[in-house]
Amino acid sequence: METLHGELERVVHDLQVVVRTGIPGSVSGDQARLFVELFSEAERAAASGVALFTPRVVESGSFAKAGHASAQDWLGSLSGSSSGAAKGRLAAAERAAADPSLTGALHEGALSPAQLGVMTKLASEVPGATGDLLELVELGASHQELTDTAARLLATARSRETERLRRARVHAQRHLRVHQVDSGGVRGEFLCDEVAWARVGPLVEARAKELWKASGGSGGGESLEAHRLDALIELLSGSVGSGGPSKGARCQTIVVIDAAALRRGTTQGDELCEIEGIGPVSVEAATELLSEGSLRYLVREGFDIKTVTKSTRDVTAAIEAALIVRDRTCARPGCGKRLGLEKDHRQVDYADDGPTELDNLVRLCPDCHAMKTDGGWRLEGQPGAWKWIAPAHPKSAKYIARARKLAAAKAKPRAAARQRNFPRKD
Repeated sequence: METLHGELERVVHDLQVVVRTGIPGSVSGDQARLFVELFSEAERAAASGVALFTPRVVESGSFAKAGHASAQDWLGSLSGSSSGAAKGRLAAAERAAADPSLTGALHEGALSPAQLGVMTKLASEVPGATGDLLELVELGASHQELTDTAARLLATARSRETERLRRARVHAQRHLRVHQVDSGGVRGEFLCDEVAWARVGPLVEARAKELWKASGGSGGGESLEAHRLDALIELLSGSVGSGGPSKGARCQTIVVIDAAALRRGTTQGDELCEIEGIGPVSVEAATELLSEGSLRYLVREGFDIKTVTKSTRDVTAAIEAALIVRDRTCARPGCGKRLGLEKDHRQVDYADDGPTELDNLVRLCPDCHAMKTDGGWRLEGQPGAWKWIAPAHPKSAKYIARARKLAAAKAKPRAAARQRNFPRKD
């Protein structure tokens, strides 16, 4: 063990030397990217080591010898985090020690603290379910994809009574908090039940997309997230009128659900019951929205949509429904974003007479869409097994941003001309 300790000391010392002597301005952007990738591997390995050995520190009480009254205070002082955050890491490490599969993953240095937290929370409620999440990590899944899968497994495992208690707890803890930030501005957070947000979320998203597209989309310089806040403030202040977004905006709350789950009243296995843009919910919660006029149910039950095609850019309702059901998040492997997704002609572009059919369509987030359209990246494979293929000479983010801005500038006159020639009839 002394040999192991000495080896670890040498590794840490060597890493510190690299950090002290490295000059970021002396390397290229590509070299800096490779450095960060290696640092990230080291960070993950170090976090795994912390998770492996802290349960032994807690068990032995050795933290007191370092002058700390509690294990969380000791770990918090080492990591520079709050006592509460350290307590969460300790709890996750102790749960992982009782799960052989998680212990094995930690020995491989494969898990970050955030990933370990998601897995141990799932393991505490659904024993034996961590294998599914470990497979996702091996495939390079994003943190969003990991948390979505965990949420789906948790929702399936909960009984109706447990789900009611969960929602009652969330309702009791609902809040909206705002505070002024020292550097300027106001920061806020809120907590509410998924069904409550589903009643207003689609309205915010529809208006945000209007504002974002009017500003030039991803080439306009401001993110969809920024326009989402603008939309929320507009709607709360009533500055867009009582009707909300324009008549052309889509403000539907979409529920994707398996027919069997709908008939049964609960989900089982890998069955879906999700609110689009929000995530998994119980069937009981989803059916509360039935009285909402803007609700749209997409029931999944073996409907083959591949024979339905259309020669215009507008996607038929049947194809759009199938696309939403199939691509629950951005299709780019490792992305996992679920808000603001855009339809893309994947294989043959619309400008090249590409067919508007399911096999030629995919949903991508705005950033990944820009990478594909202006950065030369390709999406190949099939749903569930997509591959993100790099071009021979990948473009930088600055190049892609300039290309998007130029495309947006060229598109504005064309859009204005179409509006003059074919004005919308309200």
